[in-house]
Amino acid sequence: MARRKNQTAAREALIAAAMTALDEGGPGDLQIRDVARVAGVTPGTVHYYFDDRDTLLRAVHAAASDRFYSARLERVTTIPDGRAKIEALIESGLPAADGDPLVRSLYRLAGYRAATDDHGDLLGALYDKQVAVYVGALEVGVAQGFFHLIAPVITIARHLVALEDAYGLHIIGGNRTLTRVDAIELIAAYARMVTGCPDIHAAPEDGAGDPEDDPDPEPTEEPAP
Repeated sequence: MARRKNQTAAREALIAAAMTALDEGGPGDLQIRDVARVAGVTPGTVHYYFDDRDTLLRAVHAAASDRFYSARLERVTTIPDGRAKIEALIESGLPAADGDPLVRSLYRLAGYRAATDDHGDLLGALYDKQVAVYVGALEVGVAQGFFHLIAPVITIARHLVALEDAYGLHIIGGNRTLTRVDAIELIAAYARMVTGCPDIHAAPEDGAGDPEDDPDPEPTEEPAP
């Protein structure tokens, strides 16, 4: 069990190192040795956990899916009120700050779309899954009598995810005239307009959806056979 936990921690640390390396040079120029340098390990250690660069980049996509789909779905499942579901989704769908490594990596990978369809397909799949979570939350609000939608539910859900992506780019870009709090309120304002519900407000900044506060674990060298 201890060995498995160590290997999981090592994989997570290498994925974090890949995000840093992506931010430095972009996916087109990324090499395994770049990830090894950032992580402070040998290239052989990286290859032990990931066969090649594309396998490592797919692991970054998986981390994004865990955070922006699985974790959000799990969170809103515990919230009975449709209004609070939408508030929680909006708050957790934006970068934690301009230095958010996972979101910065996603924008880098979005630019890599021209080089490989695989990454474009993965980004599209993540978008579709986030839309589905919003659709579910909106339908709950309708069933509870809180929401009176002015457009098809799928259209509203798509716009909400697109707004997260658009405002997220401003946050990552360091736009000083548009803070994360501003972005949350602007998306909430759109949600109020399209649902006819004045009770959707910017959720308090409670750290939900932020990257882990603990320092990244250090990857270990190749385990002994």
